[in-house]
Amino acid sequence: MTTIVTAPAAAAAPALSDERWTSYSATVLAICILGWAFDIYEATIMQLVTPILIKEWGITPATIGMVTTISRWVGLIGTFAFPVLADLYGRKRVLIWSILGYSVLTGLTGFSTGWVTLLIFSSLTRVALAGENPVGMLLVTETAPKKWRATALGGLVGGYPLGYFLCTLAALIVVPLWGWRALYFLGILPALLVLWVRLGINESPRYELVTAQMVKAGLKKQLDLLAPFRSYPRESTIASLIYFLYLFTWVGWSAWMPFYLATERKLGFPTMASYLSVWMFCAIFAYWICGWLCDVVGRRYVIPAFAVPAAILLVVMGYCDTPASLFWVGLATNLLITGSFGTGLGYTAEIFPTQIRGTAVGATFTIGLGFASLAPMIMGWIATKYSVAAGLPLLALSFLLLAPLFLWFAPDVTRKDLTDFVGQKVG
Repeated sequence: MTTIVTAPAAAAAPALSDERWTSYSATVLAICILGWAFDIYEATIMQLVTPILIKEWGITPATIGMVTTISRWVGLIGTFAFPVLADLYGRKRVLIWSILGYSVLTGLTGFSTGWVTLLIFSSLTRVALAGENPVGMLLVTETAPKKWRATALGGLVGGYPLGYFLCTLAALIVVPLWGWRALYFLGILPALLVLWVRLGINESPRYELVTAQMVKAGLKKQLDLLAPFRSYPRESTIASLIYFLYLFTWVGWSAWMPFYLATERKLGFPTMASYLSVWMFCAIFAYWICGWLCDVVGRRYVIPAFAVPAAILLVVMGYCDTPASLFWVGLATNLLITGSFGTGLGYTAEIFPTQIRGTAVGATFTIGLGFASLAPMIMGWIATKYSVAAGLPLLALSFLLLAPLFLWFAPDVTRKDLTDFVGQKVG
């Protein structure tokens, strides 16, 4: 395995203007928000149609949990590969590859005839899907003003509830008319976003300037998958833990909440979909608010302030047995979980230098998501043997551990300059 060469001291970080918003940085954010929205639209379909598939195909919750978990594991290929490729070939080019891939593959998933074909198509789709999130995060991190970087990253992941909202809204309209397959066929529409990416934005200026500095110094980009762990062991460990704790809770919550509401609490599909639509629409604002608070107060204090009450409400959610209590407790829980999600995940891109930022994000994201992908299977087993409600305390514990991690171990990056070359530290 070749090793990446550290830039010499003379090749310091290029002078970049990241003090204010520009038309370029705003356009990048808008495009990446839509990218996340379409990405999550594709990922949400199976969650919403789970009750239908269980009934139509005569399969168990554990089988769907297995399909979800295995497809997420296969998707780790994309989670790891796309950000690494973004370090080698550029953020913009790799973003286009990801969007085209998941658009086409989502449409093909609509032709699934059973859980085996669903597993195959879902796994392939996950590979392409998994690349869009981290690459979009790289672009926003490198173009947003440092004073409002957390706000931008929160807004970026605000595309998540937007996509979830659009998918649940589409489910309410499309499924009763044309069935669940139509949701997958609509998934090919994000391919149109590629045109805007190609015409609307250039490559990340920070990436281009770092590349130019390396060329000037006679250095070549080389693949070194272990560079983040060798040069930044503490940051890599913290980033991996952040991804795991966030994603274990979120994957378990989002994968099984539709089944919990529609089946265990007997709300039915239309009521379940309407609840989730409202929750996710409101979450759009939670992302921006949490990001803004992180820029003003600091990540170290805001993330724990969201994590602790979210963990408590996750446990309470398992005891709710009326439509009103399910709606309001679920709304509050979802706002707290999703609100800190964008800033928390985006934080991991801020603590690594541009030279290996994609590789670091891809590697730590893969580790965290790899273990977090066990959540649907674990929750599926608990749901089959006991109930979804019985598994909610486990999700609560995962989210609660974010509080001490950010309070006492994570480096503070609030309003600090990004670094560009291996060896440099934030701040």
